[in-house]
Amino acid sequence: MKKHLLFGGLITVILLISGCSFLYEDTSESSQSEAVIDVSTAEEAWEITDFVAVNQDGEDVTNESLEGEWWLTKTIFTRCPTVCMVMTPNMAELQQTLEEEEINVRVVSFTVDPEFDTPERLKDYGEAYGANFETWDFLTGYTFEDINTLTLDSLKAPLQKIPEQNDIMHPTRFYLVNPDGQIVRMYSGESSFDLDVTVDDIKSVVNQ
Repeated sequence: MKKHLLFGGLITVILLISGCSFLYEDTSESSQSEAVIDVSTAEEAWEITDFVAVNQDGEDVTNESLEGEWWLTKTIFTRCPTVCMVMTPNMAELQQTLEEEEINVRVVSFTVDPEFDTPERLKDYGEAYGANFETWDFLTGYTFEDINTLTLDSLKAPLQKIPEQNDIMHPTRFYLVNPDGQIVRMYSGESSFDLDVTVDDIKSVVNQ
């Protein structure tokens, strides 16, 4: 029993020392630190599972409505105290650059806090970061269990609520999805985000 208590105490200390970065470690099968990770050659295709959601304008968005388009996806939530404040401006910069380069790729952000993140809150959040809503959807309208299943099955990373820190562990990668609904690339979305490398890779993939 004393060993178990000691181990639990050590974990608590580690969390306090390292902060939320410990919680956000990428738990996907490919957790390398490279800016670009090719998953198109995986033995089993990384398919986006079926989902039904609404965007910041209350419009329905589903996996079927995105068929035939290239799109980038990531997870966020408006109360996120750490990584989203880096990831979302990175994605906004990426969206703007892709538009300037005339690369036709949508952006789809899934909230991992759907009970709190209403379409109105997501719209305010997107506006605060300068998102272009013409090609960027912020999605909600499902349950936490629904989005946890989607991230686990599609993004190969689970969600985990951290009540004592008012936080939710979620993947920090950007994922490029092809017109068939398959993930073909993962990009670093947080501190190791590389705009030029990411844009060049997206351009090479989309224009094949």
